Amino acid sequence: MAAAVLCALAAVTVLGGCGEDELESAMAEPGSTATPAALVCAKDAKPVDLPASFPVQARLPEGYVVTGVQSRSGGRTVVTAVAPKPFEQTLADMQGAYSTRGWTGSEGEVEERDAESNFGGNGVRGRWAIREIPDCTENTSVSLLLGT
Repeated sequence: MAAAVLCALAAVTVLGGCGEDELESAMAEPGSTATPAALVCAKDAKPVDLPASFPVQARLPEGYVVTGVQSRSGGRTVVTAVAPKPFEQTLADMQGAYSTRGWTGSEGEVEERDAESNFGGNGVRGRWAIREIPDCTENTSVSLLLGT
């Protein structure tokens, strides 16, 4: 399971053709406080709560199950989740959610089974990444980094 979690986080840290910046560095560093993330099918996911301070505008689309929350340096938060939807629908949800609500997307990339994008607005910056889960038909892993 640890390898699966590392793969999910790697989806967020790798940006084809874009240099490493502080958001990527924050994703790679160990969390100071954490609720361990579980990479599971949505039907088996054990939800965890987002911190009370997590901005409403940055919440994941409806129906996604948050499976892990980690605090990182500089007030950054890493959220892992599973979407009970196929990759294409999850991609549309994430692009819609993070291109509205006061966000502007940048440096995105879509491949066959994974996608990611930076976004900014509302006084914060962030990055989301999604990856098809091979062992969970029509489920997609979601990673979200939010910081200043």
